[in-house]
Amino acid sequence: MKKVTFYLILIILIGGLILAAPVPTWAKAKKYILIGSTQTGSSHYAYAVAATKAINKFVPEVNASVVETGASVDNVKRLRAGQIDIGAVVTEKVMYEAWKGIGIWKNMATPDLRMLWAYTQSIDFYVVREDSGVTKLEDLEGKKFNPGMRGSATEATTKEIFQILGIKPDYHVGGTADAVAAIKDGRIVGYVKTGIGMQLDASTLDVMTLTKIRLIPMTAEHVRKVKAVIPYLPFFTVPAGGIKAMPNQPEYISWGMVVCGVALKTFPEDLMYKIVKTILQGREMIISAFPAHAEVDVPKDTVKVTMIPLHAGAYRVYKEMGVKIPEHAIPPEVKK
Repeated sequence: MKKVTFYLILIILIGGLILAAPVPTWAKAKKYILIGSTQTGSSHYAYAVAATKAINKFVPEVNASVVETGASVDNVKRLRAGQIDIGAVVTEKVMYEAWKGIGIWKNMATPDLRMLWAYTQSIDFYVVREDSGVTKLEDLEGKKFNPGMRGSATEATTKEIFQILGIKPDYHVGGTADAVAAIKDGRIVGYVKTGIGMQLDASTLDVMTLTKIRLIPMTAEHVRKVKAVIPYLPFFTVPAGGIKAMPNQPEYISWGMVVCGVALKTFPEDLMYKIVKTILQGREMIISAFPAHAEVDVPKDTVKVTMIPLHAGAYRVYKEMGVKIPEHAIPPEVKK
């Protein structure tokens, strides 16, 4: 009995010592953050995963996790609701409209939204089945067509453009995987899909394994009409033969997007400073998962394209690197 009592006391003493041991500083400071991305069927999801891996590797006080979302619009909504900490996949158009409170964000201005980094410029492709009979955008009138992933900037912008052009497809609303399956089995004639830079993304290449497709370009008149209403929407031209998966494709013109990472200004400045530096430090890791990132000079291109203020942490990084930052990109909070 005495031996049992002795061991019980010994166990209690050891347990007390373990509980009393000091907690490492890094463990106390560990911050769990959620990074909003897009749907797994999109190649941009691979970017978000690679960026998150870089953050976890180089910022030990952070434990970051990727959240599958509906991309740009959904990410900003989740930021507003406090459901995510960083929106890794947000187009510049959505960012600007949400910050200013225009378009679909009327009466929902988000002046605390801040730019972190730009990671790619991408064109949006109008992809249809070759046997659909669709050869121009006007032929999509009344046809079952997916305007882009539900909740994404692509979906919102596609609908806005068709409204400007007076074209009324029969919209098939859903995610990327659903749209790909619907195109393959002929339930819809096609979809709009953001490319990887100026190239077709993985979901479109998947469609092409079983289905012949056609890319529908925008005309000069289409571009003129759209820019009259949305002057800040970028347009891109892919030269003839420039699409690797479709080398016989003639010159292709369509709208597109600069895709960025964003957060609210309330995210801690010092921690964001480390995270932005990590995105630069992990560049090769990110490029291996998302090759189009190689075409972007993150510090210079970010301050060049942003239409809203930088996050204070990002501002510190780019300023230290000697990047010239325009007045409108300087966070108001650092001017005080």
